[in-house]
This record gives sequence, C-alpha cells and structure tokens, in this order.
Amino acid sequence: MEIKRVIVTGGTGVTGNALVRYLLTKGIEVTAIIRPGSVREKYVPDDPGLRKVYAGLDDLLSDSLYDQLKDHSYDVFFHLAWDGSRGKEKVNNRNNFHMQSQNTTYAVDAVELCHRIDCKTFIMTGSQAEYGDYFEAKSISEDFPKKPVNGYGMAKFCAEEMTRALCREYGIRHIWPILFSVYGPRDATESMVDTSIRGLLKGESMDYTKGEQMWNYLYSFDAAKALLLLAEKGTDGECYNVASQNEKRLCEYINELYITITGKEAAGIGKRSYPGGRIKYLMADVDKLVSHTGFKEEYSFTEGIKEIADSIREEML
Repeated sequence: MEIKRVIVTGGTGVTGNALVRYLLTKGIEVTAIIRPGSVREKYVPDDPGLRKVYAGLDDLLSDSLYDQLKDHSYDVFFHLAWDGSRGKEKVNNRNNFHMQSQNTTYAVDAVELCHRIDCKTFIMTGSQAEYGDYFEAKSISEDFPKKPVNGYGMAKFCAEEMTRALCREYGIRHIWPILFSVYGPRDATESMVDTSIRGLLKGESMDYTKGEQMWNYLYSFDAAKALLLLAEKGTDGECYNVASQNEKRLCEYINELYITITGKEAAGIGKRSYPGGRIKYLMADVDKLVSHTGFKEEYSFTEGIKEIADSIREEML
C-alpha cells in the first residue's frame, strides 16, 4: 500500500509525536488534529509537509472539523489521542471509569470521521494493559486472553472491539497495534525513564525497587516505524504487539540509563518495595509483527536515552 497523506490524532504525545516526525521524514503529508490551546503543541515540528487542524476529541464529529478535512484525500487515519494519559494524574485516571468510557466513545467517533471523509484504513493504538497483569516471566502473544484489571485497559479493549466492528460495517481496513512500554523524547507521562533522566540532569538521586522483573522498552521512533509498516503491510482485522525484540531485567535498564547519563551505576536500586508486594513482568512476543511487516528496531536503549537527554537539555536552555 502506497501512503501519501495521513491524519494523526494525539500527535503531541510521546508516540504520536514520534509518528508525525517519522512520517514527515518519509515524505508523507500529515494532517495533525490538535486540541485547541494544547500546551504541548510546541513539540509538533514546523514542517511544510505538516498541516495543523484544531479540534478536541469531543469535536471529532463536528461540521467545522469535517469542513477542514473534506477537500483532501487520506490514505490512513492514525488515532492515538486518549484523554487522561498525561502527568502525575495518569495513575489515578486509570480507574476513572467515566473518563475511560468517554475515550471509548471518542474512538468510535474517530471511526465515524474516518468513514465520513472516505479514508479506507483506520489504525488505533491499543495497550498492553488490555492483557492485564502478569506475575510470571512469560512472553505475551496476541492470542493470550484479554483480562484488563483497570478502567484504562478495559476501555482500550472495548475500543478495540467496537472500532473493529464498526470498520467492518463501513468497509474500512482496521489494524490494532498493541503498544507495550514506549519511551522517547517529549514524554508527558511521568514515566520512569523520563523522570530519571530529568532528575539526573538536575543532579538529583532517586530510589527504585530491586527491578528483578523482565521488562520490555521500545524507543518511540521504532514504534513509529512499526505503525507505518502496519499501515503498509498489516492485515485487516488483526491486532499486533508493538514492542522491542530485546528484553532485560528492569534493574539492567536502570543501570544502563545511569551509566549513559552519569558514567556510574544507580545507587538507589533496591531501596523501594514493589508496589503491592508483587513483581509484575512485561514481556512481549512480536513474531507476528515481524513476520507480517519485516519490522526490525533500529535504536538500542542507550541510543534512545542519549536522544531523550539531548532533547531535555534543549528544553532547559
């Protein structure tokens, strides 16, 4: 499938921003739907191939948004926007059931907009939270049962099923990438990686659990690469794990981050207890993604950390 022009919602988030930038490097024209007054609009690149259109998630079905889109043809609608995924409130928002159910409604609205503008491919990002929590070291494949344990995971799973059914009704190709732990520049999620790098650059010290669990981190630009490959080669109606092909113990990631930034290993590992007293694992089987698209990640964890640190240093100037 040749892709020339796309729509992206959520282009100010860590994965969405990487997707916008990656698509532009491939010569693909991007229309980014941005929430009016977004404090993160400054992270969207200034590029002749990028067109900004302003609308909130609650305006996806508005005539004003349709009027701004109707005169163009689009090959893919990437829907990454999701309320409640930013800042320190993110954890509490996971069980804000009213907010999460509204996100499901917005996902359905996004499909309706995709249909209204006659775009034939809809791609929305799911989350490993759909699978629920795993307390043993085993790789999760797409045929594992979906057993979400919080409102966020439940809403993502519901959105997956509803958008797939609606796309089938409209004859729209539907692809559901399930993101695992994505890290990258311009992160607003208060993630461990982003918080640690910012703290180290300020000379702060931080404490961690023992980090014995196996974990999976994928750099945001590799996630963007996977999303484009799925748009080009993914199979209609399928879900795909989007994650790294390499996994390590979390403590190894933390030490690698510290060595990259400070030249020394982390002194605070083991000083905190595991939340709930149990070790959660995050391991992904990406054979389906690789076999269907030929995906191969380009960034090592160290390379990703260096790019994030450079981005944060630029912010601090």
